[in-house]
Amino acid sequence: MSFKTPDQAQALFGAALELLTRREHSRRELRDKLAGKFPDADFEALFARLAELNYQSDRRFAEVFARSRVQRGQGPLRIRRDLQQRGIGNQLIESALEQAEADWFALAAEQLQRKFRTPINAALSREQQLKERARRQRHLAYRGFPADAISWALEAAY
Repeated sequence: MSFKTPDQAQALFGAALELLTRREHSRRELRDKLAGKFPDADFEALFARLAELNYQSDRRFAEVFARSRVQRGQGPLRIRRDLQQRGIGNQLIESALEQAEADWFALAAEQLQRKFRTPINAALSREQQLKERARRQRHLAYRGFPADAISWALEAAY
């Protein structure tokens, strides 16, 4: 690491370890969090050392992240976007989504049932029914489900 003293390099490594003991981080997240405190740091050397010790892995981060988001009821589109924002490449994202082994259609239906416990009331006017259906579609779209899973969930629920 290109520091003036070994103590500075050790401080950077210690700060990185402190962050990684709390939860997994992507390389981009670590760099962003540490850059303010260590602006002149050699992050490539840090990441090489962390990878050598298996303390930081973008693959592991993506898998853990995707699994946790599936458990929260989020869809693949939202998970993909969130991983991209954290600096994860498309290949790792696809691998992480496959590892999650989620049934996106069933998960969409489950989220719909959890949020809206009752079917759309048939006593409502046609316009009100369409508005309620659109509201439910927006909810699932916001959670990151693709259009085919949303349509399937709406049809399966009612």
